[in-house]
Amino acid sequence: MIPSRAGCRLVLAGLVLATAGPAAGQPAASQARARSLLAEGMSLLQAQRIEQARDRFEQTLRLDPTLADAHYMLGWLRERDGDLEAAAASYLEALRYAPEMAEARDRLGFVRGQQGRTQDAIAEFEKATLAKPGLFDAWYHLGATRWWTGDAAAALPALRQAVKLKPDHAEARYYLGLALEHEGDLVAAMASLRRAVKLAPTLAVAHLRLGVTLHEMGDAEGAVAELRKAVALDPDLADARNSLGLALVKKGEADEAVATFQALVKSQPDNRVARHNLGSALLQKGDLEAAVAVYRELAALDPPSAEAFYNLGMALKQRDDFAGAEEALRKAVALDPALPEAHYTLGVVLWQTGRAEEAAQAFQTAIARQPADAAARYMLGTVLKQQGRLEEALAQFREAIVRLDSAEPHLGIGQILQQRGDREGAAAAFAEAERLNQKKADVQAAAFAASAGRSKLASGDVPGAIASFRVAVRLAPEDAQAHYQLGLALRRTGALGEARRELAAARRLAPYLQDPEGR
Repeated sequence: MIPSRAGCRLVLAGLVLATAGPAAGQPAASQARARSLLAEGMSLLQAQRIEQARDRFEQTLRLDPTLADAHYMLGWLRERDGDLEAAAASYLEALRYAPEMAEARDRLGFVRGQQGRTQDAIAEFEKATLAKPGLFDAWYHLGATRWWTGDAAAALPALRQAVKLKPDHAEARYYLGLALEHEGDLVAAMASLRRAVKLAPTLAVAHLRLGVTLHEMGDAEGAVAELRKAVALDPDLADARNSLGLALVKKGEADEAVATFQALVKSQPDNRVARHNLGSALLQKGDLEAAVAVYRELAALDPPSAEAFYNLGMALKQRDDFAGAEEALRKAVALDPALPEAHYTLGVVLWQTGRAEEAAQAFQTAIARQPADAAARYMLGTVLKQQGRLEEALAQFREAIVRLDSAEPHLGIGQILQQRGDREGAAAAFAEAERLNQKKADVQAAAFAASAGRSKLASGDVPGAIASFRVAVRLAPEDAQAHYQLGLALRRTGALGEARRELAAARRLAPYLQDPEGR
């Protein structure tokens, strides 16, 4: 796939550069008349008098077939008409008489891309960049085409050069952001995408990708704001509506997430991803009956889908229908034995229904599929501890605490060490469990205080909001949003020095948080 044809209309001015002197045996008068017709054609084209311009270019080539610029302009018109074969032939003729004509190389590459000849397109774009290193279109097309072929690493240098040549080109910034995101540099991707939406506020896909990047970075609020813009700009952009629903789920706004996914499913009944996500939103909302209905329908629509049966099993488990959950989860692992989540959840159901040995086997399978699964290791340790297999249980708990910042494995370790008579070791494990429980409670209390602060701020109670945000910062010093909201609230009161410190703290913790007055 090739990016937009925006470069097509930028290349007309100053094009009469590629043709060498008069061809051998060509009368000077004929040469002069041909050049005059070429200039006349370009003027007509600038005036949007397309057919008259075409006539002048054809007359030019009848007088002088060696004029590369005329072949190029005729190719441009043929490309505009959708006649790709004829356009390619014209660009090749232009290159026959002017092999270093980078613009013709670039347009030929574009046409080859439209024809599905992607590697030929890339080769032409590369030649164009070598022939004319300052040609933005060639770098942009090269980078975007490499992105579409899945080679983000190779796309990056070309897109960086394109942005260097045209810093204010929104689409180049957009593609650069995509490539940076793919390569894992989320902070740089966010910066590039922010620039893209600032340059082109109506570019819906740029708002979409910025929203997705913010979501990945943990900024659910910022993600929702950008994704709302994407949906408003292009209501038919299914990815934006789906991503908005996911961001709303993450933000805890289950009702709106459910409504978003329901609208998407209504408009696109075959969108199974949206159906899966609708079920997840219903689970978060606590509407278990509706979630089960969605997943049953999905399993019926797509019988080979292990994910559909896994999600159905999860919903039935939450509804305490353990028999139904077990049946669905066994179907999921039969369809996809490599799905570790299904083995883990099946193990939990088996454990909850008193089948410890079968549960242990399910947890062991989950760990074999995904050795870093700390939850499965904790549950396996719990089963082994109940069975009196204390050494094995202790080993699983110790593996779990490496990957799971939770009190439960430490409690398990403390209980085993206490049974062994290791009072010092048990006390240390219990102390760590208590610390983690307190940390969890503080984080929850901080989230409540921050939510209260936002509500007070919205109602105009700035002092009350500041007090709530201060509580959130004290309880959770690593909560970037708490620092950020406190900084914004302090700024309203004129406490600019403290506001700057809080906003700086927020940026250190979460670089995606931008000072709205500094954007």
